[in-house]
Amino acid sequence: MTTFSFIGAGKMGEAILRALLKRGFLQPSQVILSDVDLERLHELSDKYKVRVTTDNLVAAREADVILLAVKPQTHATVLPQIAEALDEDKVLISIAMGKSTESIETYLNGPTQVIRVMPNTPAMVSASISAISYNEVVRPESREMVRGMFSALGEVVEVEEGMQDEVGAISGCGPAYFYLMVEALSDAGVRIGLDRSLATRIATETMIGSGMMLKETGLHPAQLRDMVTSPGGTTIAALEVLEEHSFRAAVMKAVQAALRRAREV
Repeated sequence: MTTFSFIGAGKMGEAILRALLKRGFLQPSQVILSDVDLERLHELSDKYKVRVTTDNLVAAREADVILLAVKPQTHATVLPQIAEALDEDKVLISIAMGKSTESIETYLNGPTQVIRVMPNTPAMVSASISAISYNEVVRPESREMVRGMFSALGEVVEVEEGMQDEVGAISGCGPAYFYLMVEALSDAGVRIGLDRSLATRIATETMIGSGMMLKETGLHPAQLRDMVTSPGGTTIAALEVLEEHSFRAAVMKAVQAALRRAREV
């Protein structure tokens, strides 16, 4: 039986754990959860019936697969703690934005299968998009295992290591862009006289439905936009205002800012 250690018990770590247990990819007996926050560990142990520890090295030693679910800034602390437990038979998965497999390897004592995955917060509702890349020693069976693991959270794409930060600037930060747009539409609804809860519901369902159309039809966004945009109609009048205020340019600059920050971490 393969044992999985989760080092880091934050929101994303819990989201991944919950999805894997719910989908039957893991059983509680396969899981060790490690964190410095003992109260948090007790909470998750009671909730998911998994083993817990505050010792990262113990968690890494007992596991075949280690999911490193800590913030990028703590890599320099956590990776040396577990380095002696890692070898070519172990799989180390990192979900930290801005930390390449090469940067992770600098903290290790020898060859280890290092896999970098960039999921996003919709993993909490099994609707993530996860970008995966690998170092040179990752075995075919480990690739298959990780693809299956993150498929339990939603969609999976494989990307070149050098493009991970670019993907993260869209997928990792993208939910915040989406929520801001929904909030703005909700505010606009209130401004023109709608009840707040109704405005938010309408905005949310409109965005979800539009996303589903993109996914299901496979059409270019511009084609779908044209379906809504009648000559001389209300939509083109609204789009004109967005263009006047450089909506698309603002989004592009936001993504570039996120990418710059990822490379500074």
